[in-house]
Amino acid sequence: MVKKIVSLLMVIFVMAAAFGCTPAAPTAAPSGGEEPVAPAAPVEEVVTLDYYWIGNGDTDQRESVEQAINEYVEPLIGVNVKFHIIGWGDWASKAVTALQAGEKIDIIFTADWSYYMQEASDGLLTPLNDDNGPDGNLLELYGQDILRTLNPSFITGTQVDGVNYAVPTNKELTVPMGLIYNATIAEEIGLTDEEAAKIKSMEDLEPWLAKAKELYPNDYPYIAEQWWGFEPWLPSLSSSIPGNVINMKMMPDANGVYDETIYSVWETDINKDFAKLMYSWAQKGYIHPDAGLSTWDPAQDFNAGKFLARTQPLKGSNIKAQELVNASGNADLQLKEIYGQAKINVTHHAGGSMLAIPAMSEYPVQAMKFLNLMHVDSKLINMMLYGVEGTHWEVESDGRVNIINSAWYGAHAGAWTLGDTQIQAVSNKEDPEKNRMLIEYSNDSVAHPTLGFRFRTEPVAAELTAIQAVVDGMNRSLFTGSVDPDVEIPKYVDALKAAGMDKVMAEVQLQYDAWKQAKGE
Repeated sequence: MVKKIVSLLMVIFVMAAAFGCTPAAPTAAPSGGEEPVAPAAPVEEVVTLDYYWIGNGDTDQRESVEQAINEYVEPLIGVNVKFHIIGWGDWASKAVTALQAGEKIDIIFTADWSYYMQEASDGLLTPLNDDNGPDGNLLELYGQDILRTLNPSFITGTQVDGVNYAVPTNKELTVPMGLIYNATIAEEIGLTDEEAAKIKSMEDLEPWLAKAKELYPNDYPYIAEQWWGFEPWLPSLSSSIPGNVINMKMMPDANGVYDETIYSVWETDINKDFAKLMYSWAQKGYIHPDAGLSTWDPAQDFNAGKFLARTQPLKGSNIKAQELVNASGNADLQLKEIYGQAKINVTHHAGGSMLAIPAMSEYPVQAMKFLNLMHVDSKLINMMLYGVEGTHWEVESDGRVNIINSAWYGAHAGAWTLGDTQIQAVSNKEDPEKNRMLIEYSNDSVAHPTLGFRFRTEPVAAELTAIQAVVDGMNRSLFTGSVDPDVEIPKYVDALKAAGMDKVMAEVQLQYDAWKQAKGE
């Protein structure tokens, strides 16, 4: 199937060249400047698609947005849409359970970190590239613009055993870990751009933490969470497996060879040494003493600029730093980035935001047509993102969006959940070139050998539940320097093994070997 998709992509590019045009995604036209696609034939029946969308919750602006969108898309593809915006905390109980119960849902948000593998394994999602499906190969027949504009790594990286069960958002594909640092404090302590470029490990950061602590003795210069900026591990070998416990290394060696060994993470010297470093930083006052508590919120110190460095997944071009500045509400906050990993494509990020068509939907063809339109029509995507033009937003002279009423924009999860970010307008608080840079950042990235691997949990479901309980009790404490690792890591490893870690690792190895064999490797 992958070969068929790649072949289709090649045909499209050849045809485009023959007619003297380019298959690149259209430039965003926030005021409706892009010509809409005329319907191929008169619409015989208009159907309503129920669209389940994760976010902050419903808003009284929804009906007006639906009306504007429906007036636009009905003549194009014969559909209306009804949005069900479900809050983050209610997603599992209201959206996933509705999907499992077979309620009317025609499009639903999913992600590798949000039940995708479970939903696909349980047969709740429609296969999108099935030549023998009742409506044919939906992606090839009705998703041509999706295939044309997506990086092929998105297609292969979101498959389950060669089958696409969801359409990824065309957003950042490559998301290396690194450090966000406070540029104001950096300038005060002499951490210039040239010096920052020399930081290649967490140990290299320590002298600067010491200087920041000396300058601001009542603050805690490093915001510690459950990851680190120069982490050697994949963000997750599979979303079903605790990445801080069982994982594979991310970067190749000097010869470009990847280590595909499956490791018990806390039995490695790498993690033991890191935990010792965090413990020493906590003792020196570099880490907040409450960081090990699940109730501790790092946002207060971060937004106030009372820190030097914090680990974050990055996107290139200082974009993540600027996003965090915008979200902080602190106009004086200045942030910069240090990259700690190479540009490598992994399953966890390929499947970070997707839209699926439930198996129970009566309108899979119309749903796919709507998803396809989200990847080519900027007028539609900007209404979905910002609301009704003239009511919720207006276009400024430079083409960026000024949000007049944020009720709709603040209700849903945001741009990263919507179609193709390349055709979205950006707000006047963002770099005009942000979306282009996000996509182009992945142009020279490479695929990790595990790209597309997904773990089926059924054989070790009980063990994974027991392991997660152990992780919840200890992992955060080790990452934040709250406990002595020499004392606690041996206990932690023993508890993981008692919970069934060795059995899970054996099953991961079995499935990974079978997956590679099926790929012909």
